[in-house]
Amino acid sequence: MERLGVHLENKEQIAPLAARILSKLILIGKKGITFEDLVCDLGASKSTISSHLTNLQATQRVTYFTKSGDRKKYFILSPGAMIKSMTEMLKTWELESVLHREVMEYKEEINHSLPEDSDEKFELDFHKDYISFLEQASASIEKLREKLSEKE
Repeated sequence: MERLGVHLENKEQIAPLAARILSKLILIGKKGITFEDLVCDLGASKSTISSHLTNLQATQRVTYFTKSGDRKKYFILSPGAMIKSMTEMLKTWELESVLHREVMEYKEEINHSLPEDSDEKFELDFHKDYISFLEQASASIEKLREKLSEKE
């Protein structure tokens, strides 16, 4: 749980405890976890857990359900949280791809203006390979995102 929490903290740019709450919810799964169990398991105060849960719900990362005859809330990851994360990842990768294409075009123009045997020519393989990687990774994430969307 700790390693997953640190990863989420850095990836999602959220507070350490919020990341630990998310990691706990990931590991608990669909059965959910109560507020009281989060307080006990994470060793944080009720007010701190409450404020982080409120923020996580406001950002649509966390939701809850209730059980008939039980007054407790069972917190789970929002079903669309993973899809939202993938969508943001795809947008970031698209921006990176566009930027690398522009840099590569600029370097190609410089290369064309130099003599054929010039040592000053830019090497373009990295940009080509990185753009190819982004295209392949994006296609894979898009397939996974579609598959998850169908399940919702």
